Amino acid sequence: MGDSIWNNAVEYLKNSRMSWWNNDYMEFLIEKVWKIKKPVSVVDFGCGIGFLGELLLPLLPKGSVYTGIDVGDKLLDEARKKFKDKEYETHLIEADLNDYEPKEKYDIAICQTVLQHIPNSINILKKMKKSVKSEGMVICIELSRDVSGAAIYIDGLDYGKLNTLGIEQKLRRNSLDRVGKDFEIGLKLPVYMERIGLENVGIRVNDHAQFISASQIEYKNKVYASMSGEYPNKMSRENKEEFVKNLVDRGLTEKEAEHEFESRLEISNHLYKNQEKSSIVVSNGMFISYGYNPKNL
Repeated sequence: MGDSIWNNAVEYLKNSRMSWWNNDYMEFLIEKVWKIKKPVSVVDFGCGIGFLGELLLPLLPKGSVYTGIDVGDKLLDEARKKFKDKEYETHLIEADLNDYEPKEKYDIAICQTVLQHIPNSINILKKMKKSVKSEGMVICIELSRDVSGAAIYIDGLDYGKLNTLGIEQKLRRNSLDRVGKDFEIGLKLPVYMERIGLENVGIRVNDHAQFISASQIEYKNKVYASMSGEYPNKMSRENKEEFVKNLVDRGLTEKEAEHEFESRLEISNHLYKNQEKSSIVVSNGMFISYGYNPKNL
């Protein structure tokens, strides 16, 4: 049974992934940037609920094959539901990426918001390179948390005045120092790709930004997804001690942790108070890096 922390986050993943892509931009990448003209085999590292397969397969040339790998059995069950009645050839493998060794060679190895959660993730990047054929492609789609943390506007709330970005940057850098998780890897991947021997490395920025209005269907789910669970799980002062202790344990001073709590409480209260009229504009700051295996490897 998969022990990933994401294994019990199916609903969150379903809600958040709907706000990550414009399908026409992925189509643009496939046709104009990567120039994929014939059927390809794709392996998705950390496939989760199969979101990328569901996005890619209708856009790739007919006859393309998708293989997803994930440690979460509940996530893979959700992926199987997605593909059950589809005409595409799909395969799902339950495995921890740290232990998994590819037995086949694919045309494309891809991942989305996976590497930032894995300590020493360059080892997974090397494994992705190893899994593709000569002239095969490695594609990594990762957020920049610094960019996404700044690219947000909440109507009626002076988000910038709350000054959470500097504290969150410190938390992310502490995570890198303490446990090796790099939440800014999205901006570093082109360098890493060249370093491990990929060629013709390029990078693009996902063009999706989201306008969320109380007048829209699924408003609460969209807010929940865009704010990483900030709402509808309303914060309470009763949770302050636990919240502050957790952040202090992660490297903040008590003063910084208390400031972060008060800022998050203000955001939560504002969203609740204005849930019939609030609007949000947000961009995820998602970067798409890609490179090719040298010929005849």
